[in-house]
Amino acid sequence: MKTKVLTRILMCVLALSGLASCDHKELCYDHSHTVTIRLAFDWQNAPEATPEGMCAYFYSQEDGSVQRFDFSDILDGEIEISAGTYQLICYNNDTEGVLFSGTGSFGTHMGYTREGSIFESIYGSGVTSSRVDDSGERVVICPDMMWGCSSVEMEIAESGVSYYCVPVQDGAQERVESAEQVITLYPAELICTYTYEIRNVNNLKYATQMCGTLSSMAPSLLFATEELGSECVTIPFASVSDGVSRITGGFYTFGHNTANTDAHKFLLYVWITDGSKYYYTFDVTEQIENAEDRRHVHIIIDGVDFPQPITNGNGFTPAVDEWGNVDEDIIM
Repeated sequence: MKTKVLTRILMCVLALSGLASCDHKELCYDHSHTVTIRLAFDWQNAPEATPEGMCAYFYSQEDGSVQRFDFSDILDGEIEISAGTYQLICYNNDTEGVLFSGTGSFGTHMGYTREGSIFESIYGSGVTSSRVDDSGERVVICPDMMWGCSSVEMEIAESGVSYYCVPVQDGAQERVESAEQVITLYPAELICTYTYEIRNVNNLKYATQMCGTLSSMAPSLLFATEELGSECVTIPFASVSDGVSRITGGFYTFGHNTANTDAHKFLLYVWITDGSKYYYTFDVTEQIENAEDRRHVHIIIDGVDFPQPITNGNGFTPAVDEWGNVDEDIIM
């Protein structure tokens, strides 16, 4: 009898133990949740932009990690990212001449270009002449055009998003809060476009080739603040002749750092049919610093005299490795 009672008690204990185990739940120590976000690119600030793709860097303000997302569609794309607080940098991902450094941190993410030659634009023409200016600046190549923007204090949650962005109107940051999982960014031009025109050039028909350089330009750009590098560098660019009296050209640059006070010297290098070579120096500081639009600067130089080639043994012909120097005042 006692055996049957003990057996029944044991079965009840086992049954209760089984019920207790069914109610047990594992504790969750992972509080991160993945959220699907649509990143939209609004091109109102750069309606003529033509990038082939975009990229976005999300910098976590909680653990310091960084994630990069690339988009082949320049209008929008979906990403999956952990809920949290971020800072963001975005720009086009189709550049060729721009190099990047400091990408591991929002505040150090920078674009720059490699070192080059003053005759970079006419490589392959057999030009081997040495540099003639005495600025002592590094020569770096021009960057590609870039479009982008940044966003700070970005809160991503399952209930919606909240972030600061730059609207189209006045460039001031404003807070955006939305229950929709959409972050809208407004890319704008990050690179400056410089164009130039040299008018009324005498004896232009005798020039066989030419190119130019511009000194005291910025070497780099911080994407978070659009702050320009403080070093002064010289950038080379191509020149185009109409064969009559006009030389034109255009190039991209990070721009002019207003903290730099060195003069901007425009040098034009010219090869003449008799083998002689000349470089012309123009001070264009005033035109650059007083430009109405710092992103789009147009330089005008008026009145330049090229020498006529020397024939029949008359006169003096410079040696092949010598440059003739001509300093020109700009007449506006």
